[in-house]
Amino acid sequence: MRLHAQYVALKSNLLYDALCIPSLGTEVRLDSTLTLNVSSTYCPISYNDNRKWKNWSVQYEARHWFRKSFNGPYIGVFGIHGGFNLSRLPFFHLSHHRAEGNFNGAGLTFGWHRILSPHWGIDTSLSAGYLHLRYRHYREGRYGYLEYTKSHDYVGPVSLSVSLVYIIR
Repeated sequence: MRLHAQYVALKSNLLYDALCIPSLGTEVRLDSTLTLNVSSTYCPISYNDNRKWKNWSVQYEARHWFRKSFNGPYIGVFGIHGGFNLSRLPFFHLSHHRAEGNFNGAGLTFGWHRILSPHWGIDTSLSAGYLHLRYRHYREGRYGYLEYTKSHDYVGPVSLSVSLVYIIR
C-alpha cells in the first residue's frame, strides 16, 4: 500500500472541542473513492468535590465516497470502543453516585465533506448504530462501595461531527 502526503488528512471535531473534549483524527485515502478514518477523543476533566467527567473513545471507519475522496457525500461503516468514569454529575442519576465502565459498538455513518481551499475543508457527519455498555455503579462516600454491575444495549445516534480538516499536500 502506498502512502503519499496528498492522501492524508488531519482533523478535529469542533463540536467536541467546544465541549472541552479534545478530539483528533486522521484519514488516509486508499483509492479514488475509499478512505480509512480513525478518530479519538479524550476528556480528563475533574471538578471540585470529587466530580468527574472522564472519557475516551476510538472510532475507526471505512468510508466510500460517491464522487471522489475528500469531496462531497460519503457513507461509512464504523466500529467504536471507549471507556468512562463519571461521578457526582447532575444527570444520568449520578448526583450522588459514580459510574465507571466501557463500551463497544458498530454502525453506519453518513456525511459530507465541503472543500474550502486546496488544504482546508469541513466534514460533517452523523453516526448511528449499536453500543454495548458495561459499567459498575458505586455509592458516593469516602469509601464508596460497589452497588451493582450492569450492562446496557443502545441503538441510535452514536456521534455527531463537524470537523475542521487539513489535507496534507
